[in-house]
Amino acid sequence: MPSIITTETFIKEYEEFVREWFRFRNEQNFTHVEEEDFWSELLRKIVDNQILSKYDQDHYSGAKFETWLKKVLNHLYIDLSRSVAKRNWKTISSTDTEDKTGNTIIEDRFIVNPDEGNLPVIDIEIIKQMIDQIPKMRNRILVKLKTYIDGYTEIDDKEIAYLKTMSDIEDVVQFISDNLYDNKAGMRDKDIARLLDMKLGTVNTTYGRIVSKYIIEPYKIYRVKNDTY
Repeated sequence: MPSIITTETFIKEYEEFVREWFRFRNEQNFTHVEEEDFWSELLRKIVDNQILSKYDQDHYSGAKFETWLKKVLNHLYIDLSRSVAKRNWKTISSTDTEDKTGNTIIEDRFIVNPDEGNLPVIDIEIIKQMIDQIPKMRNRILVKLKTYIDGYTEIDDKEIAYLKTMSDIEDVVQFISDNLYDNKAGMRDKDIARLLDMKLGTVNTTYGRIVSKYIIEPYKIYRVKNDTY
């Protein structure tokens, strides 16, 4: 492999390698990154940032191009995963001097990457309890749908009945199952808007407000009281 590879050659020889790596990596993470978004962003960096020119076989102690490429892909995946997370959960801009990192619940909950160091471990059961205690049913369902994990998130009979009154969807349970990201985690705003009879533009705003009030702030207090930082 030469030190510098052209974009055309990279696409021809490594697109399938990249996509296979991505699919495996995406399966290990709760945050869903769209494959085409990942591929497009990689190509953008190749063209705009000329990242392929940064590969130097001598500098990397003779490392194979594929080994170097995996590091590039991993860094890109982490960046995109965090971006997805920030869209799904409202970022905390804390003024607390003991919390200058600006960690969000979603970073603790969904960015599961052992290579990144000492990220705190979240108590998922506590978060689940907090979600179940959100007082208004519509708000509770909204959070559940945005953070839905197949086989883990529970939408009870009363919530299903509520959803049936809010939309024209005949089989609500099947609709949710069919519209999860890869049948794994979370629903798209357009599908949530349809289920809850909401304007599409209000889904994220409403979600951020609910999560901040009923999950993020209470969980910060819980972590301090239980010394889980």
